[in-house]
Amino acid sequence: IHKLTHNEPLTQSDYTELERILVSELGTKDDYEKAYGDTPFGLLVRKVAKMDHEAAMAEFSDFINDQSLYQKQIAFVNKVINHIENNGYLDERDLLKTPFDRPTSFIKLFDPKHRAELVAKIKEINNNAVQIG
Repeated sequence: IHKLTHNEPLTQSDYTELERILVSELGTKDDYEKAYGDTPFGLLVRKVAKMDHEAAMAEFSDFINDQSLYQKQIAFVNKVINHIENNGYLDERDLLKTPFDRPTSFIKLFDPKHRAELVAKIKEINNNAVQIG
């Protein structure tokens, strides 16, 4: 859980233990699928346990410190960070939905290069909860 809340990659043994707990100790695989569908174990734990503020900030520090970002862009990135902290992850498709579409949309706020960099960072954070490192 510490690795998930601090955005550290999971090892195979971490993932195996997580799976054992969620589908053996706390219920069955069928119970898990009924309750959470195909949600990966790591994303579920991160959604419940949240993501550490310092870990989330560290992941976006280079992006935020980019000298070409202006205040509205930094505020948008902080909104992304807050969402990840509170929900454990962010589906990049949600960047086009509320609350990220207000007051200025993701598409209008960032040029293609910055959009791609921000989406890549979000995917990297999500992947640390679902892929074996």
